[in-house]
Amino acid sequence: MAEKKERLLIRHAHITDPVTGMDQTGDILIEGEKILDVGRIPEAAGAKILDAQGLTAIPGLMDAHVHFRDPGQTQKEDIFTGAAAAAHGGVTSVVCMANTKPAVDNAETLRYCLEKGSRTGIRMLQCAAVTRGLKGRELTEMEALAQAGAAGFTDDGIPIMDEAVLAQAMLRAKKLDRPISLHEEAPAFVYAPGVNRGKISELLGYGGADALAEDMLVARDCMLALHTGASVCIQHISSRTSVELVRQAKKMGADVHAEATPHHFTLTEEDVLKYGTNAR
Repeated sequence: MAEKKERLLIRHAHITDPVTGMDQTGDILIEGEKILDVGRIPEAAGAKILDAQGLTAIPGLMDAHVHFRDPGQTQKEDIFTGAAAAAHGGVTSVVCMANTKPAVDNAETLRYCLEKGSRTGIRMLQCAAVTRGLKGRELTEMEALAQAGAAGFTDDGIPIMDEAVLAQAMLRAKKLDRPISLHEEAPAFVYAPGVNRGKISELLGYGGADALAEDMLVARDCMLALHTGASVCIQHISSRTSVELVRQAKKMGADVHAEATPHHFTLTEEDVLKYGTNAR
């Protein structure tokens, strides 16, 4: 005899779904782990009632840039603990970066991550590296990695400085219908990492990172995206100029977009004086 699944009826929630356009007050009927119905539900026999008046129900969130540090630095995080933290925050899908130790630059490491991710309670996608060992010189076997399940390609944490290598990577990513995500920080203009180069870094006598380090690579890669047709994501964008460069590239027809973390749009260099090295 099949085990009877518990029913839960969430009533009077503000239900919003940007995909379907739903934005209304209504009810949600859940049985076990499955949503049976959404809308105005008059009754549900045997269901536990949860009054969600004043609360909002949304689909599971997606974080397109996470670090689970697995393999190689599991003392910080691993795939299981990272997935549990995501689920606790309402994030049901994540995209893991490739700068693990060893890097996800081969099918074996990729399969390790995906297999472990399949045993979590969330949907875990995994990016593969653009270059072998994240060294920026030789491309990975992108076709084999895509076939093995790579969701995209990135050397996150390290900029790819060789334009010819990056252009070839974009062409291959375009052919494979995979996005390519880029860390934009030219080393020549990073005098000390983690703080904007400006009045605060000058006050502290700490070199900082010049906005030019980001702006020049964003400008370059927006043009590479335009000319190769690749889908390009500018990672953790932080400069006003870079944002405008992305806007203009999109207007010209480039398939380029950008992402930002909460601290990129909630903190400024002034917060370094308040939080010290914790703000870096």
